[in-house]
This record gives sequence, C-alpha cells and structure tokens, in this order.
Amino acid sequence: MIELTPMQVDALTEVVNIGVGRAANSLSDILGEHIQLKVPKVEVFSLDQLPEVLSEFGKTKHASVLQMFKGDFVGTSALVFPPESAARLVAALTGSDVASARLDAVRSGTLVEIGNIVINAILGTMGNMLDSDFIFSLPEYREIKGISEVLTGSKMKVTQKGFIMLAEANFNISSLEIQGFILILFKLDSIKHLIEMLEQAIVGSANN
Repeated sequence: MIELTPMQVDALTEVVNIGVGRAANSLSDILGEHIQLKVPKVEVFSLDQLPEVLSEFGKTKHASVLQMFKGDFVGTSALVFPPESAARLVAALTGSDVASARLDAVRSGTLVEIGNIVINAILGTMGNMLDSDFIFSLPEYREIKGISEVLTGSKMKVTQKGFIMLAEANFNISSLEIQGFILILFKLDSIKHLIEMLEQAIVGSANN
C-alpha cells in the first residue's frame, strides 16, 4: 500500500465519505428506509497488487452494477449485492415478491437504475470537490462469482504501471434485510496527481 500523510488520508476519506453519504441519501429517499453506512475504507496501492487486494472479498456470487469512467482519473465503480439482498431490493422497488424478483428480467434494469443513481452521486461529488471531470460509460448489470471479476471488461490490467485507489463502503438496510457495498477503483498514472488534488482540497477546506 502507498503511504499518504495522515492529512491526505483524512482529506481523501472525507471526499469519499461525502459522496457516499449523498448516494446513501438518494437511495434512502427512493426506498423510504434508513440506511446504515459504514465509514469507507480508502487505500492506495500499486496496480500489480490489485488481484491480491480483491481476493480478500472471496469468491462468493454477487449481483453487481459496474460503470467505467475516464477523465482526470480512469477507473471502475461497482455497486454490489449478495443475491438475496438484490432480490429483496428489487422486490421493495417493484412491489413484486422476493421469489419472482430472483427470476424476473426486470431485476437487471432495476439494479442498473439504482446503480446509476448511487455511483453518479459519489463520483459527481468527488469530481466537484477535486475539481475533476468524469465521462461515464453506460452502467452494466453483471452477476459475478468473485469481486476480482470487477476487472473483467475494464481497461485496468495488472501488467500496466500505475496506482489504484480503492474506496470501499458497506451499507445496511436492516428493515429490509438488505446488505451491499460500493467499490471504486481509480487508476492513477501518477500518485503525485492525486496528492496535488488532495492538497488543493485541503487548502480549499481550510479557507472555507
């Protein structure tokens, strides 16, 4: 893992926290349910360490919405649910029962819509705070057998040089028994570029 100063880590975590918090508020408004949010874990490490880091999530099957982006940063974002939570979320949004939500083709469309709202809330906030522009691909629904499959179809290859910023946030909707998490991978050609943006954010925050 790349070492940032405590102040840089705090600034990075604050930026991610604000974005994730706004995404949680959007999802809460849609569902009409309170969302419990775990503070994101934010780390920066070299690109060749990515498979090892993602292997910590195991090989469990998940329903996910993936969305790639480019601009000042290139990366992939994912909204990920265990199958049971995905079924309950779709049921809560569509009014169908859980059993049919597991099989209904509307599941992918519903989750893509939610993923689009959540991911754009996070990256839009981060882009504003870091004065960066993001260009998004269309969100894509995918059932994955391990979080390492987030890399499948993305342009991030471990043979490339560069760094990865990983932001992980877990959320829980206890009344609906829904759990999931948000994963954001930023490919950085230079760690210096990220540090410069963080320093600007720190200065801007101090001046406000």
